[in-house]
Amino acid sequence: MNMTMPVEAEAPKPDLGLPHGRSSIRVPRQVLIERSRLLRLLEDRDAVRIVLLKAPAGYGKTGILQQWAGRCGSKGDLMAWLTLDSRDSDPMYFALHLNAALGEYAVAIEEPGARISGSMRFYGWQAIIQRICDRLTEVGRRCRIVLDDVQNTAGSPTNDCIRMLIADTPPGTQVLIATRGETGLPLGSIRAHEEMFELGMDELRFVADETQSYLRSRNQGVISEEQVQLLQDRSEGWIVGLKLLSMALLLEPENQRILESFTGQRREIAEFFVEDVFSRQSEDLQDFLLRSSLLDRFCPALCDAALEITGSAELIDRCEAAGLFVQPLDQVRNWYRYHPLFATFLRRQMQDRIPDAAPAIFRRAAKWFGALGNHVEAFDCAISGQDPMLAADILDANCDAMFAAGLQPTVQAMAAKLPAHIQALYPRLMLSLAWRLVAQWRLAEARGIVAVAVRRIDEMERSSDCDRTLVDGLRHVVAHRESQIAHTAYQLETLEAQCQAMTDGSHDLAANPYLMGSFQNSLQYAQREQYKLAKIDRLDADAREQVARTGVDHGRVFIAAITGPSLLLKGQTARARTVLEEALELARDVAGRDDPLGAVVATSLAALHYECNEIDKARSLIDHYLPLMTSAGLIDQLINGWLTKARLHLHDDEVDAALAVLESASEFASRHELDRLRVAANTEHLRILLKLGRPDDAARFARRRGLSSHRAASLTRSQYKYTTLDGAVALANCRLLAADDRFGDALILARQWRTFVTAAQAVHAAVEWDIMVAELLMLSGERLGAQRALQQALAKAGPARFIRRFIDAGEPIAGMMRQLAQAEAPQANASDPFLAEVVACLEPVEEEIDLESEEEDIAICGRITSREIEILTMAGAGMLNRQIGERLGLTEGTVKWYLQQVYDKVGIRNRRLVVARVRRLGLIP
Repeated sequence: MNMTMPVEAEAPKPDLGLPHGRSSIRVPRQVLIERSRLLRLLEDRDAVRIVLLKAPAGYGKTGILQQWAGRCGSKGDLMAWLTLDSRDSDPMYFALHLNAALGEYAVAIEEPGARISGSMRFYGWQAIIQRICDRLTEVGRRCRIVLDDVQNTAGSPTNDCIRMLIADTPPGTQVLIATRGETGLPLGSIRAHEEMFELGMDELRFVADETQSYLRSRNQGVISEEQVQLLQDRSEGWIVGLKLLSMALLLEPENQRILESFTGQRREIAEFFVEDVFSRQSEDLQDFLLRSSLLDRFCPALCDAALEITGSAELIDRCEAAGLFVQPLDQVRNWYRYHPLFATFLRRQMQDRIPDAAPAIFRRAAKWFGALGNHVEAFDCAISGQDPMLAADILDANCDAMFAAGLQPTVQAMAAKLPAHIQALYPRLMLSLAWRLVAQWRLAEARGIVAVAVRRIDEMERSSDCDRTLVDGLRHVVAHRESQIAHTAYQLETLEAQCQAMTDGSHDLAANPYLMGSFQNSLQYAQREQYKLAKIDRLDADAREQVARTGVDHGRVFIAAITGPSLLLKGQTARARTVLEEALELARDVAGRDDPLGAVVATSLAALHYECNEIDKARSLIDHYLPLMTSAGLIDQLINGWLTKARLHLHDDEVDAALAVLESASEFASRHELDRLRVAANTEHLRILLKLGRPDDAARFARRRGLSSHRAASLTRSQYKYTTLDGAVALANCRLLAADDRFGDALILARQWRTFVTAAQAVHAAVEWDIMVAELLMLSGERLGAQRALQQALAKAGPARFIRRFIDAGEPIAGMMRQLAQAEAPQANASDPFLAEVVACLEPVEEEIDLESEEEDIAICGRITSREIEILTMAGAGMLNRQIGERLGLTEGTVKWYLQQVYDKVGIRNRRLVVARVRRLGLIP
């Protein structure tokens, strides 16, 4: 509308009908909080021509503009504030309103002078806007024009007026526009030339610290941080919502249920939405709002299908234009959602007005999502529509694909929404859940679910319309789940038999390569744990080939989690490192750095780093992945995680922390029937007790945990398939026997096991047993035999770089290695570089005293260390070897070894005479 207003040249200024004070700068009566964050943003973009604040009602647009206006006015800027209403839709009214807002800088409407033919001059709004722009040019000051509530003039002729104002204002003038919805202004070119700064809902909403500050300002500081975060999450920073809640809390400060019921259904919030938002909309838009509110997110095509209407795109545009708390979820503005409080308000209105419409809408939405392959949202719509059978159909049809894609937690969470009696009708779904439970080490539950699935499959097989292909496929899946239970429960012979039966070609698994790859991976595990290492490479390659056919990347992580430790056992450390590092990188790419998938291989890689004495690398992986490793995965990751963590504590001299870690591992194992983890933790615990010189405690611990009576105490039953777990127990028993001075029995057991693992080409285990034999021989006084055994260990460990095996052995192995490093014998040369590296990693040697004497009666050849003097002092005081060991944190056998060193130097085998001779030299009191 191009309205003109006649104004007589010499007549007084006409009354434009503008209310007094309406066009003055608005000073807030109450500032919620200082919006420093937003003021800084405005300060940083002070030079832009246009500032656009666009958000629904209650996001503080006017408040931030008031604060910005106050700051600019204090600097001497010229301020003009207009709060627009329906009258401003007339461009002449708007032009005169703007002129009045300029106050003393307003332009004169009349032009003084003689009458022209007795007529009156006519001025259009264009002329007024132009004169205002000319006037602002003359002012010579920074000018800010605030246009608030511009949604009231959207689509009206006033848009032309505002467009002219924006185009013709002089440099240094900034126009600030606040609106609930679309303005109708052509701002595209201004945006493209980066002359506009925009603040939307995301920027205007209160952030957490602003919410906290506001509540404190309302004397509500008693609200906990958790409750503040709850309010922040539910309100998403919507300021009016927080203000209404704070008012309710002031009235009932002790009523914490107000916090719990902070939704769009609360009376205060619902009244705001009804009065200020919903009731102002047309009937067709109200109906669309109610029905579409059932959908967590929506797009035009979904709304057309689910609501059985056409033109949803136009209705969504109208919602946006009206500022109806609808938020775009993508840049192309295809998907939307409502603010959570507005959505709950609408859903309650929907329930009250048209409750019978909801189920049909949800069913149609479920079918629409399902057709697009979005099974999760299809399932959720079916559940929301109270149709659990439809939801179960959707999940059952897609659970295998979702599981293979790494969505096991999602499948489990979805299934939890179904009643148990409905789950039991879907064996495929039940078997998927069983696999997930096995990965979570919940074996009893997994067995129960498999049993329910088997009963249902039996029923299907007995039915007249049995689908034989389907039933046979489900039987294969049952066999796989049973093998996974055996895998985790460490039932190796059962596992090996099951996997061999399923991979021998008698079962058609061509349609399920992922299942075949899993069988082959478990077969590798079963054979590795029984020291059958010949087929490791072939089984690894076969499993990788099968999983590659599926395109499921995370399956390669689980293969590497088995193959890596297998290669380490074979002494192929470099290959194991490559396999585990590549798998960890893949896990991070597939699931992210903080997902439990990475822990499947990370803890085994940490164990490898520790073996190679790469302590910092091991610590970094353990610190990050240890908290994640109990969520889901394989048993190897638990053992390697907890044992490596304990060993790192020992490396830092944190003995109590190490034992606490092992107790945690043992408790977890007992809760979940994980015998391999339990035994591994207990044997490591026993080793530490013995190294601390606490043989009595160690013996009691071994009896209490069943280690001393374990079948692995001997290898007399040659027909038995011994395992790596048995090897750990046998090693623990050797140490117990040595601590009890039964070196002969210990040597028999150690030599048997060394022969066994060496024949199996289990290099890592062979190194351990060589070290054990060397220690037992040294403690038995067979020095040359001990040196030969240690040299064998060094020769095997060098290419594999098993450094920590020797460092953690402590004395007497450390002393023997130092002696070997100093020897010039030819037999030491073969392992010399690796030996030198290991010796360099040992703790510095204790200070030695040269006591070689020319006096015949007290001649001593060699050097006596301070540790040996300490032991001799206690021996001279009448303490037994066991008492000395307990005092110094050594085993009784190690004390005897130290005394043996002194005997060799003194040349006397009698303890009393040795003490007397050393006392005569003044070395002990």
